[in-house]
Amino acid sequence: MTTLRRIAPALTLLLIAPLVAEFLLGDFNIRQIGFIAVFIPVYGAGALLVREVTRRAHRGWPTMLLLALAYALVMEGFANQTLFNPNYAGQRLLDYGWISSLGTSLNWTVYVLTLHVVWSVGSSVALAEALAGARWREPWLRRPGLIVTVILTLIGIAFTASFALRTFHFVASPAQFAGVAIVTVAAIVAAFRLFRRDRSAESASGTNRAPSVWLVLVAALILASAFQRWFGYAPKHEINAGLGLAVLLGLEIVAVVLFVTLARREGWGPVHVLAAATGAVLTYGWISIRRLVVAGGTSLGVPTTPIDVVGQVALLLAMLAVSYVGWKRLSAVSCEL
Repeated sequence: MTTLRRIAPALTLLLIAPLVAEFLLGDFNIRQIGFIAVFIPVYGAGALLVREVTRRAHRGWPTMLLLALAYALVMEGFANQTLFNPNYAGQRLLDYGWISSLGTSLNWTVYVLTLHVVWSVGSSVALAEALAGARWREPWLRRPGLIVTVILTLIGIAFTASFALRTFHFVASPAQFAGVAIVTVAAIVAAFRLFRRDRSAESASGTNRAPSVWLVLVAALILASAFQRWFGYAPKHEINAGLGLAVLLGLEIVAVVLFVTLARREGWGPVHVLAAATGAVLTYGWISIRRLVVAGGTSLGVPTTPIDVVGQVALLLAMLAVSYVGWKRLSAVSCEL
């Protein structure tokens, strides 16, 4: 196997992650696609590092998602500091649910960390692993490639931190940084202490069969859409912030319990993981298209043009095409087993 072919899935993830995290989300439009060069170290390398550490340690999705949480805490707590900056990018992200004693909003904290765990890392990795076919569970990089990935990730974090500091002139308190550091370390420790090995290749216990991939996709789409819509609905309708937070957490608990239960059924496999990721991708897609059409701009306030709407639809279709190709490749692998 040539070097390029061996690392092709890793290179694919480097591109998919920023496309999902910033462009499919709708923070940036298709005319701003040049920014992807900046976002590759921020999102692509971060997602790839999380994925490679997980697979090299022979761990599964619980470890993957906890490491994604650690990555999210570093990005939002240390790098751009949206967890504590009350007026990041002029967005007033912390107004709803603001807790003065903590200097943050738990509503925003839960929301933005979930964006990284479910979309920036989770869904992106699932798409890239599906495209890898039979190599979905294998490490894609050797030691030099892993070192380069670590360096790229550090560059992305440093660039983000430098940009945020120069642009917004905000620095969180030592206590806030310490709190984020403690939770980050706890997430990393839990990722390896609570989940010791990847059981995906083992037979699941019980007699219940895993559901159709279409049911998994629909369930993910409904839960992800409810999560996204509720976060926007609650503050606009002046719903009590405590209730708003409870609903966000409730949706996450339902999702975790549902997918953990389904993953223990006989026949659950990477195709089901891909289906769940596709539901999340569809959520980002329809919400961003709706924003461009109804609100008339990106979430960062750039006005919409017809090119933006066409570009956003094309991006969503491209991601769905990636999912379809990945499904075909994973299905072919299953038929060979």
